[in-house]
Amino acid sequence: MDSSTVLFIGAVAVAFIFLKWMVSPIPQQNEFNIDHLSQDQSTGSTTSSNAHQNRDTHSISTQSHRNSRRAVSESMIEVVQSIAPMLTVEQIRYDLETTGNVEATVNRFMELGDLPFPPGYVRPQQPPTPSEEPKKQEVIGKRSVNLLEKYNIDAKNPKSDHNSLLHQRRQEMILGARKRLAAQLSNEL
Repeated sequence: MDSSTVLFIGAVAVAFIFLKWMVSPIPQQNEFNIDHLSQDQSTGSTTSSNAHQNRDTHSISTQSHRNSRRAVSESMIEVVQSIAPMLTVEQIRYDLETTGNVEATVNRFMELGDLPFPPGYVRPQQPPTPSEEPKKQEVIGKRSVNLLEKYNIDAKNPKSDHNSLLHQRRQEMILGARKRLAAQLSNEL
């Protein structure tokens, strides 16, 4: 074979391995717990006490793993709170202490829509919402503004003595719109 062919095949093999490595998923934390599995298999027959003991050692190792994570900082809480402002600081802190990772906390929020509260935490009661009636009346009051009163236009005397051509055009436009609306309403009746 020619040296360029060997070089080409080698480059293709390296590119294939590199792409395979880039595309492969990231393994999860407990995906490769080979030590835990080998302990279960080496004992042969497991009794309920051995199974209970294995669960205890697994939970102890998980707790020590949680303690070895870095402390939750205010910047980590701010990042999560900027993405999910409806969450309380306690919810965010509890989940960050559990996961130890901002990305995992955000992913959990995106999947569940909420984060769990810490054990023993009582949710703060939201203040009662004011009734919607005053808001509706304010909106209705704002909508019923009379443009003739707002811009000081005299409907009886449309050619009043104003300095600006802009004021005159605005008056003509408002009066024309009122006349068209009156004609449209009279046609509907």
